Parts: sequence; C-alpha cells; structure tokens
Amino acid sequence: MLRQDTIAAVATPFGLSGVGIIRISGPEALKIARRIFQPSTGICPWESHHLYHGDIVSADGKTILDEVLISYMRKPRSFTGEDVIEINCHGNPVIMQSILAMLHELGCRLARHGEFSQRAFLNNRLDLSQAEALSAMISAKSAKAYAMGLSQLKGSLSREIEDLRLLLIEALALLEAAIDFTEDISEDKIPEMLPQINQALERTQSLLSSYNSAKAYAEGINVIITGKPNVGKSSLLNSLTGRKKAIVTDIPGTTRDMITDTININGIPVHLMDTAGIREPQNLIEKEGISLVWESLANADIVIVMLDVSNQLTDEDKIIIGKNKSGLIIAAINKIDLPRKWEADALKKLFPAGTKIMEISAKSGNGLEELKNTIIDLFVSSKDEYAGSVMITNLRHKLAIENALKNIKNARENISHGMSAEFAAFDLREAIDCLDEITGRKINDEILDKIFSTFCIGK
Repeated sequence: MLRQDTIAAVATPFGLSGVGIIRISGPEALKIARRIFQPSTGICPWESHHLYHGDIVSADGKTILDEVLISYMRKPRSFTGEDVIEINCHGNPVIMQSILAMLHELGCRLARHGEFSQRAFLNNRLDLSQAEALSAMISAKSAKAYAMGLSQLKGSLSREIEDLRLLLIEALALLEAAIDFTEDISEDKIPEMLPQINQALERTQSLLSSYNSAKAYAEGINVIITGKPNVGKSSLLNSLTGRKKAIVTDIPGTTRDMITDTININGIPVHLMDTAGIREPQNLIEKEGISLVWESLANADIVIVMLDVSNQLTDEDKIIIGKNKSGLIIAAINKIDLPRKWEADALKKLFPAGTKIMEISAKSGNGLEELKNTIIDLFVSSKDEYAGSVMITNLRHKLAIENALKNIKNARENISHGMSAEFAAFDLREAIDCLDEITGRKINDEILDKIFSTFCIGK
C-alpha cells in the first residue's frame, strides 16, 4: 500500500568519497529542504531539475553542516513519482549521518531497503520488472549483465511480456465468443481461429530458453571440482586462477574445506570451488569436508570430475562418477604429461552419452584453454548471445514464464483434443495471470515487500 509520509536515506555506498548523495522523497520534501538549505546567492527559486549551491544548516539555523549542491524534482517527473530532493554533500559518513539525523528530527522517516524503487513502482513510474532490472544493474558482475539490466530498465522485457499478453487476450476473446455465441461459431472451427496461441507458445519458449545464458552473465557459473585425493583438483584451481589459492602436496587429503575463487572467461564470472578429495575419511575433519562436497554438488551448475590417468581407475573413482551422472558434467583426465595407465575410451561406458571428456595437465597447463571454453559452451548457447533480443535473468521471472508456458500448452492441447472452449479459456486466463506477476499487474503486497527488501537502502 502506498504510504504518504516522507522518507530519506543515503543513496551512495558507505565509505569515504568525494561526493555522497542523500535522497528525500514524499509530500514534505520541499518544505524540509527550504528549512535546512541556505543558498549561496541568497535566494533559491526551487525550479524543478535545477542544481543550487549553498549550505545545509541545522534545524535552528545556527550551525553549518556542509557545503552542498541540492536539486528538487517536482512530482510526477521524479524517480519515485513524488517530490524528491537530492543533496550532494561531501562523502564523509560523519557528515552524511549528521544530515540524515537532522532530517529525521524534522519528520523524515528513514527509508527501508528498496523503498524509493517501491514507490516508483506504486506510482507507475516503473513496472516491477523494470524495478528489478534497476537492482540487477547495480549488482551486475559483468558488462554484459549490466547491458541486459539496462535493456530491461528501458522496457525490453516489459514490451515482450505485453506482446505475449495481447496475443493471449486475442485468443481468449475468440474463445469467449465461441462460448457465448455457440450458434454462430462451432467448436470445430476454433483451432483455425487461434494462431495466437502458437505464436505465444513459440515466443514464450524462446524467452525461457535464454535464462541459462543470461544467468551466466548476471550471476556467473558455479563450477565444482571433485574427485578422489591427489588427482590434481587443487592444482587445477591454482592454474585456472593464476595464483596459489590451494595448498598442493603429495599427501592425500590436503584439502579439507571448500576453497573458492572467481575467474572471468569471455566476460562471464566463473565461480570455482575446490573440494575435499572423496575417499573413506581418515578422521572427523576429513569426514566433514567430504560431507560438504556431496551437499555442494547439488548446487553446482557444472561439475568437473577429475581423474588421474597416471594411476589405474579405482572403486573410489567409479563411486564419484556414479554420483555425478546428471546435470552438466566434464570428465577431466589429468596428468597427461605422465605415462598413462589407461585410455580415455575407458570412460565412455562409465559416463552418460554426450559427457564432455577432456585431457588436461593442471601442472603444465595443457588443455586448460579448451577446458575454459567448454565450461562456457556448456552453459551459454551461442544462439542466445545477446543481440538486441530479450533475455530473462531473474529466477522469479523464469518460474512465472514456466507456469505461463505450461498453461499455454494445456490450452492448445484442450483445443486440439476437441474439448469445450471453457477449458482452454481457463488455461489462458491462468497464463495471463502468470505474465502479470512479472510486470506487477497482479501481485500481492507480501511478495512485493519481499522483492523490494532485497534492494539497497537509498534505491
């Protein structure tokens, strides 16, 4: 529910900087600004979207808190759709906190996480997907993620969802007509009247297929390196990161905890995790480390199963392989710089068909560039490369689109099976509701509050 009070918060990161920004939004924003700002020219006309130079003074007018630039954005032409004041002061936390404390004394409530963006949504300045895109831009881990967020902020996803919605509404209108005017429209003619369903189905599938690639750019790819002790897991982590991140020795079981690092491959953050060697644990610490491995494998985007070609395959190797037969797997045959005890063909019966089997040397670096490229190719489809097309990066959007797709498929099946038009109409209404969750046309306050609570304070 839209609140009518005035809020304030620091809109820049905490820490020392040349400039810090304090944002005020609400019906009392201008009144409060008039009270605390002394213009250097003696007068301030408070024209919208203009900067004014002067001092921020205490509520009693006796103490100068800082020399600032201040701007006023009159509603509705502001970020929140309310009257907004932005104070550009010096970026010392002591200064900003003193100004913020004074604003609180004058009646400003301290803003909650994401409350400015939430007000922008409630005042129809942004739809929900655009507000979420703004948050994604701020936390973007790559230039590509930022570009996708900016595209969504500019309305690319909103327009695509609206186009899909209109297709479904057109189909629904024809179905409603068939229900209401059965004497004029026979149900066997309905399939000929609904090309919109097939178009919506195709575009929804295309949108959904972009998620993995977009997620890779936005959040990165989680890669877990697993295998028995001394197969070269830590050496691989060190070679890929270019620094000695993990201890490497000939003693089995050296790595007992999760060791993580992030590298960038073709603009995509890749989060690497070296894990404890999997074997019969020798002590309680090693047992706990191995337990963490099994838990972490469930959350991996890609699992690299490392095998030592200089030693015979063991039951431990086969147990590890047996527990990694689903998802995206790379079988990395390591130590190819040493004499072989077996050939790569021996793995074909152990791994599922299509598993990427690669030969590398973590010590010399042979095959590591190909391994990097394989990690990206497994997760990012070349057909999804961003070239102006709409991509989804948000899990909430993905789940909503999956539900919409399910309902569109049900509608098409009901029509093709000659069922009553009411069934297909119900499915289409459900699909429209799912799409409306993305843009916020239909969403409850509890979910809305939860979404905006993940945003920064001041945004």
